[in-house]
Amino acid sequence: MYKYKGKTVKETLRAGQKPTKAQIKEIRAAEKRPVTYTDDAPRLTSKELTEFKQINAENRKKIPCTLRISKKSLEWWKSLGEGYTAAMARMLEDAQNHPDILRRII
Repeated sequence: MYKYKGKTVKETLRAGQKPTKAQIKEIRAAEKRPVTYTDDAPRLTSKELTEFKQINAENRKKIPCTLRISKKSLEWWKSLGEGYTAAMARMLEDAQNHPDILRRII
């Protein structure tokens, strides 16, 4: 999310999705702007950055598994394109973190 010409803009790129020329232009422009640190977004120390990287790496570890689903479901997931297994994993984690979703399914 960022401000552009006074408006808040939110854009999401999915795995495998390529940014548009306009998005690349915005990224290049953002690279040239100075970073502004605040109380809400302070400059991190080298130690804090190292700790953040370690935590992030732990959260990103995935374990291969075999899952039995219907042919129709697999075709739908694959229709999402590259990154469909990551999307499936995020959906499962979402369900895991929201007991109301699990109660409706189980």
